[in-house]
Amino acid sequence: MDSVLNSLVVTGIFLAIAAVVGIRLGRSGKPYGYGKVALHIILFILVLSGVIASIYKLQLIADAGHYSKLSLYVTLLALLTNVAVGIRMIVMKRTNAKMIAIHKLSTFIMALSLVVSILFAASGM
Repeated sequence: MDSVLNSLVVTGIFLAIAAVVGIRLGRSGKPYGYGKVALHIILFILVLSGVIASIYKLQLIADAGHYSKLSLYVTLLALLTNVAVGIRMIVMKRTNAKMIAIHKLSTFIMALSLVVSILFAASGM
C-alpha cells in the first residue's frame, strides 16, 4: 500500500504544480504562450499517468480499499472532463466564462477526490 500512497502523493504534487501553472496561464490572457501551455499539458499527462498507475497498483493489491479506488475513478472522470474543456478553451477564439468555471470546478473536484484517495490509502480503506 506504500507504493500506492507514494504514487498518489507525487500525483498530488504534480496536480498542485499544474494548478499554479493554470492560474498563471489564465491571468496571462489570450493568445497563450506556447511554453506555459506546453508545460500545463505535460503536467496534465503526468497527473493522468499517476492516476492510472495508482489505479493499476490498487488492482494488484488483494486487500486494497474500495473507497480509494472509487475516489480515484472520480479523479479520473474529473480529469477527463478537465482535458476536454481545456482543449475546447485552447481552440476557441473567445474566452467563455462557463467553460472557465467548468474547468476550475473539475480541477477542484479532481484535487478533492485525490486528497480523499490519499487519506483512504493511508488508512487502508
